[in-house]
Amino acid sequence: MTVKIREMQEQDAPRLYEIGQACGLGSWSLESYINEYNNPIAKYLVVEAEDQVVGFAGIWCVVDEAQVMNVGILGKYRQNGLGTLLMEALVNTARVQGCSCMTLEVKETNMAAICLYKKMGFSATSIRENYYPDHVNGLMMRRGDLG
Repeated sequence: MTVKIREMQEQDAPRLYEIGQACGLGSWSLESYINEYNNPIAKYLVVEAEDQVVGFAGIWCVVDEAQVMNVGILGKYRQNGLGTLLMEALVNTARVQGCSCMTLEVKETNMAAICLYKKMGFSATSIRENYYPDHVNGLMMRRGDLG
């Protein structure tokens, strides 16, 4: 399978919306993804496989910190290293933008994502109780050294 990671383009927004819906990121509208493309502090990457966008990830770079906003990969493309490739590229993007650390929140029930983030050097820092609309706690994670 040929894989390519590239920066988001505006015409990717409908596909990111579809992937977001499939991945349970339902609170994000199509307009949200278009706004993210036009947001000067936002940097989004997409991963292509089999000549189509199958996943994406984005950060907001504020001063020297990158906040991971969204990560989504279609189910049939999971468990084959695409998440790792995408997160490695996202860390590099944050580094290039001058960020020295990254933060994120993830459902504490999303063990696959938590394992990926730990593999990428993130550590749990705190819990936000009932953070998500389904009353699942949010696990706050941070990676300090992007070097």
